[in-house]
Amino acid sequence: MSILILSANDIDQLLSQGDPKTANDIVDLMETTFSKYTQGQKDTTKALEAQSPQRIGVSTETHKVLFMPSRLEQTTSIKIVSVPTKDGLSGLPATILVIDEKTGGVEAVMNADALTAVRTAAGSGIATRYYANPEAKNLVVFGAGAQGRSHVDMMIAVRPSLERIAIWNRGEKRRLQLIEDLKKAYPDRTFISANEQLQQEVENADIVCTCTNATEPVLFGKWLKPGVHLNCVGSYRMDMHEVDADTVKRAELIAVDSIVACGHEAGELVKSSKPQDWVEMGTIDKSSTDKDRGKITLFKSVGISVQDSAISGLMVAKAKQQNIGNTVPF
Repeated sequence: MSILILSANDIDQLLSQGDPKTANDIVDLMETTFSKYTQGQKDTTKALEAQSPQRIGVSTETHKVLFMPSRLEQTTSIKIVSVPTKDGLSGLPATILVIDEKTGGVEAVMNADALTAVRTAAGSGIATRYYANPEAKNLVVFGAGAQGRSHVDMMIAVRPSLERIAIWNRGEKRRLQLIEDLKKAYPDRTFISANEQLQQEVENADIVCTCTNATEPVLFGKWLKPGVHLNCVGSYRMDMHEVDADTVKRAELIAVDSIVACGHEAGELVKSSKPQDWVEMGTIDKSSTDKDRGKITLFKSVGISVQDSAISGLMVAKAKQQNIGNTVPF
């Protein structure tokens, strides 16, 4: 028996971040994933195709370690993420184990730090395809970490009309570094800091992405212009609020990755709206979304584990095709 090991560098090579075709392929994959997830919740005959059991956690002195098993079609996996609980720690170390469909043993182990950000951004990419202005020019992204970078890449992939991207982040060093990295990756676009004139930048934005761990709002509804599309992905607990109540109340359409998961984890939505007013992404007929463009639309994602099986299965397949990674005896 052998196991395929995919390092962070291997995953970066397979993801090809900044490549529009690869990004759009992953958006397509997540669109199918959301659909199969919703079908599996409603139709017992489809339940084996998309399984997303409740995650479990173990507390250590410095982290909350989360274990998230899932299955999508022929890929079964478990992701392990360590969330810092002690001041001074940062990052979300993540690993995914993929199970061999025939033997039941572990087929692959991969660094999942980038995968979580990319699959989450791809979910936002679906909603952006559906609801954002097809000729969107201005993007504001809150957060300069992995999620922020992945959202910039994904927004440009699905809305190549974007010209001006403003980045907000509390820490100046990380914000300025991301802006410099983006300027090199996309020399034909304008990247600026949003911190100096945040309200003005948001008032002009066609798309806004919030990718922070804020517990107090950083985005306010009074700033939003008609027709803006919002992707809100940073908060994942009931006490976390990236956006204020007015933002949620002004949204004329609220889409979510999972009604059940958001009902337990999306603090902003639970506080200011009702689950019966949310629409789950897997139920949306994309051919009918044109009528909602021009409205203020909000997509809220807390992440569902079947997304991890989807993207890890893709990574294994691509690694085998391209002969990337190390295979070791086990």
